[in-house]
Amino acid sequence: MSNEKVATTTGVQPDLEAPYHNAEVTKQTSIEDVKDEEYATTTEDIDMVDLEANDMILHDKMKLVNDAIDEIGFTPYHLKLFFLNGMGYWTDCQLTYLESSVRMFINLQFGYDFPVSAIAYAAGMITGGVFWGFGADLIGRRLAFNLSLLLSAIFAIMAGAMNSMASYCMFVFLSASAAGGNLVLDTCVFLEYLPHKDQWLLTFFALFWGIGQTVAVGLAYAFLPNNSCDASWDSCPSHLNKGWRYQWYVNGAIVLCMAVLRVTVIRLKETPKFLLANNRDEDAVNVLQDIATKYNRKCSLTVEQLTACGTIECNEDFRNHYNLDGTAMLVWRHLKILFSTPKAIRSTILLIFSWLCLGIAYPLYSSFLPYYLQAKLEKIANGNPDALTAATTSGVYRDYVIANVVSIAGPMIAGLLIYYVPRLGRRGVLCIGGLSTMAMLFGYTTVTNRAGNVGFTSATYCCLYIYYGVMYAYTPEVMPSAARATGNAVCIVSTRITTLVVPIIAYYSNTSSSVPIWICGAFMGVIGVVALFLPFEPTKQRVV
Repeated sequence: MSNEKVATTTGVQPDLEAPYHNAEVTKQTSIEDVKDEEYATTTEDIDMVDLEANDMILHDKMKLVNDAIDEIGFTPYHLKLFFLNGMGYWTDCQLTYLESSVRMFINLQFGYDFPVSAIAYAAGMITGGVFWGFGADLIGRRLAFNLSLLLSAIFAIMAGAMNSMASYCMFVFLSASAAGGNLVLDTCVFLEYLPHKDQWLLTFFALFWGIGQTVAVGLAYAFLPNNSCDASWDSCPSHLNKGWRYQWYVNGAIVLCMAVLRVTVIRLKETPKFLLANNRDEDAVNVLQDIATKYNRKCSLTVEQLTACGTIECNEDFRNHYNLDGTAMLVWRHLKILFSTPKAIRSTILLIFSWLCLGIAYPLYSSFLPYYLQAKLEKIANGNPDALTAATTSGVYRDYVIANVVSIAGPMIAGLLIYYVPRLGRRGVLCIGGLSTMAMLFGYTTVTNRAGNVGFTSATYCCLYIYYGVMYAYTPEVMPSAARATGNAVCIVSTRITTLVVPIIAYYSNTSSSVPIWICGAFMGVIGVVALFLPFEPTKQRVV
């Protein structure tokens, strides 16, 4: 529908540059499917196009479902999803920082120099991203939502009991594999239930990252300094090096509690957009009608409206293809959807490139920051007894905790920028996050005192998480519903693959030098600029 046609039928020229929640054309717009004034901005122009593999039937059905979701609005069900999906973010970051915080003490005990456990963790994340991500577009989102945290917690607790590097790495791999699909699925589940005007919350709830890593680093500060070996010791017996075991036990127990909450606080239903993309129109309507009935909201959507649109062509129900060949065919079809139109091709390629760069920049900075911090603090101390205290294990993790607490503000700032300054859009905030992170990283290399060290570390994390929070939200927003989890998985797996290279880079370079910091800054600057060339802007258009 063109802008001119909308103007003719409504008497108002719509301002598509304005944010959806602030549109004033609703006062004079009349649409058959949606009578409520708050949602009467719904036009074809507001829904994204060039995503659904040119399947206009699916696009028309998604428009009706978007109308219904906007009509229902934000409910207590969405609030529960906000916290329960946020726990997946929490777990992902918590386990990442858990593994990196204990790595040096694991190597001391088992006599290794090379960061073997980091490779095992990254490999597990790749495996989990592929398995849960690709599987979510086949069998649905609910299974991964219910099982991933539970399995990850069990394997994490078992990792703390291992007595050899081989067995330890095996359970690190299994725990990471179980948790590897969290970031793929959590954003998809939350997004596919959200009204458009509340979609900024998808960026905002990345604050759970900061909470997760703060918990992991805080526990490291509590357990590791007084329960770990020192690199200067001739040997590292297990009974003097129990800090890393305490870390795995307690962090694993926290994840286990969150897993229990996921299956007791809410009984997740398959998302309506997944059901719709799999030709299950009646199930999709039932899910939305159940939510509307439970919370006394209006929902005008009917099965007849969806049926009248026709049958979608770009996807099929996995239940009709249980054999291996049928499954492979559907996975291949989902991958092809990501490159089905010129705009989709451009979007997918730029996203994968950004995630590849991010996969080097973020882990190179975060995973090896304790080593760099210690070297930096020792250099700053320069024989000063008081300053040398900060260079101890305790001092390093104390400063690390401060930086991680500050990082919680990053996604909150990003979400509020999207909400209150909608003209920036997702792409503008991504650019701000990338370039500001680059500036902070470059500035960090000039630090000559502890206050500056803590300040720049904290500011870097905050800026980095502005970018990260938006990127994790933006990626599923611009993926077509039939292949949303697959596309999200491809991007996140690509960043995990480059993460595998990071331990090798760090091993053969000097982690106590500023070279890794310069590398991180350069990558962040590049992807900050690349964000401006992404073709879709979800701030102005509804997700399909």
